[in-house]
This record gives sequence, C-alpha cells and structure tokens, in this order.
Amino acid sequence: MNRPYKYSMPIEVRFADVDALGHVNNAVYFTYLEQARIHYLQQLGLIGDSLGEIALILAEASCQFKSPLRFGEELLVRVRVSELRNSSFVMEYQLESRADARIVALGRTIQVCYDYQTQRALRMPQRYRETISVFEGIHLQVTTPSGSS
Repeated sequence: MNRPYKYSMPIEVRFADVDALGHVNNAVYFTYLEQARIHYLQQLGLIGDSLGEIALILAEASCQFKSPLRFGEELLVRVRVSELRNSSFVMEYQLESRADARIVALGRTIQVCYDYQTQRALRMPQRYRETISVFEGIHLQVTTPSGSS
C-alpha cells in the first residue's frame, strides 16, 4: 500500500529502552507501536480515559527491524489503518529516525473489538468504521479473510 500515513507521533528513546549493546531492545518496539496506536485512537475520539465504549484486544503483532536505534535518538512513529474487517482492523506502522529519516522498523497489528462478558468478538461499531474511513481519507473496504474476524 502506497497511501500516506496521516498520523505520526514523536518518541525519544529512553535509557531504559536500550540493552547492553546500546541499541533499543526488540521488545521495546512493540511498546512504541502500542503508544502510537493508543494516541491514534485517542486523536480520533475512539478511546478516552476509559479506553472506549468497547474493548479492543490485540490479536496479532509483528515487527520488521531495519536499522538499529540508540539511546537519545528521536523517533517518528507513523500509523495508518490499512484494512477494516467485520470485527477487527489492521494497523500499519513505520518507525523512522528523525535525525536522518532512515526507516528503523515496520510494524503491523490486528485489533479485535471484543466483549469480555460473552468472550466473543463484536461487530465493529459503525461509528468506528466511519471515523477511521474519514480520517484516512478513503473508503476502507470491509473484508472477511478466511479464518479470522
């Protein structure tokens, strides 16, 4: 997908983020994805202090590491929703160094609308679907991949 990222947030690499070799530990990248995901959803008004009217659970997360990131570097995490499904949506991330614009990682997550009382996925509320589509500036086709929500 060549569509631009409409949302980004800066993150400064903290001392606690680096390992003994002086670069960001691989597990920390998932925290960066989480921070950007939450801020994106907050900006769109889909979650607030109570984290939203429905629960969103993380069903899948992946990250491709492209270049080392070190303590003190400033990072820009770009986020977009690339796919809406019946009860879930796919987010893509591009993490880049603000100093030289090199891509340090690419990420992808799948979030599922979930009801903890029934222990089942919920159909995504129309308000979520419309808000995301308007923000992204496209009509995101609802897809139903085989074997997933």
